[in-house]
Amino acid sequence: RRHNASRSAMLAPAHRALARAIRDARRPFVRAFATGEKSAIASAINEITSPRELDEIVPASHTTAIVFDFYADWCGPCKQLTPTLERIIKERYPKVALVKLNADAPALAPVMEQLRISSLPTVMGLSRGRFVDQFKGAIGESDVVKFVDGLIRDLELDDGATGEDEEVGEEDGDAAATREDAVAATFAATFAADATTRERIAKTLSEVINAKENIGPELKCRALAASAMLAIRGDAPDEEGARRLVDAGRGLVKGFAEPRELACAEAWIGLVSDIKMFGVSTDVGALEAVHEAEPKNFDAVRALALARFASGDQSGAFDVALLAVKAGFGANEIREEGKKLVVQLISACAPGDPLAEATRKRLASAWFI
Repeated sequence: RRHNASRSAMLAPAHRALARAIRDARRPFVRAFATGEKSAIASAINEITSPRELDEIVPASHTTAIVFDFYADWCGPCKQLTPTLERIIKERYPKVALVKLNADAPALAPVMEQLRISSLPTVMGLSRGRFVDQFKGAIGESDVVKFVDGLIRDLELDDGATGEDEEVGEEDGDAAATREDAVAATFAATFAADATTRERIAKTLSEVINAKENIGPELKCRALAASAMLAIRGDAPDEEGARRLVDAGRGLVKGFAEPRELACAEAWIGLVSDIKMFGVSTDVGALEAVHEAEPKNFDAVRALALARFASGDQSGAFDVALLAVKAGFGANEIREEGKKLVVQLISACAPGDPLAEATRKRLASAWFI
């Protein structure tokens, strides 16, 4: 990997720290499949119809960036996007290849559920066995080019990486100092479970927060939100520390909209507080048994929803919480509490989470069903 030494030397340390945090975070956070032997992908445009075919094609992402296009024959925006997407990828093959998945294929239902595909078209980019970017809807050609080329760069930039700290070029630092990269750091901090990675993210986020120059208040605010998520989602949740970090982030909000990550961190603090206040058990199986015995007991619904969410089963948490909103569950006062619970869980999801967006729609109709 080549770098311009003179330009790299000019890069601010805070930019290096943020770039390093993003790079470290992306690796464990979005690793969707186990990586096997590397393989080649035979053509620029491919279509798969089963999870087995997906498992077979994923290892090729170590040598060729892969764009997954979730579509349906009846989807107008899909038909609008497809010609542009296929042409751009054909021009760049074999650096990148397209894999199409029909959302109506019954065998792909588990894949749709695992990846939380809730709208079409959904396009996701895979590099070295983990997802690194995505978009929804029919976007313009210039944006498609940016998406595809960015995916290729991701594969090339880490080509031959040894795990040691790499020198970050000026262009990498500039990219790291954007809003999107700060959001990526927050996502990673929210979902990364590996202890070593979490410690390194915390350290580099601290460098960003304490930087004296080159990092604006909005990025520091997002870094504070990410740090709060690390604190509240650790093995021993630090509720007080997370609140201080959120408050510090809010203190920086001047002249720009409050980042949604702050609300996400605050919602997680509320969840942890409620779990303690209501004495929610971590034994999800036992809570499920209680709920089955008393399906219209709101305390049982709340306990099970909170426990599932905290354990990582967001979909299951939403399913049970929405039960308390539906007509016939109980008095309107109880159903209002159910609505508040669902909103709280939605708020604790990462901004832009498709499952959260889908649940908002379910909540809007659940009250009348």
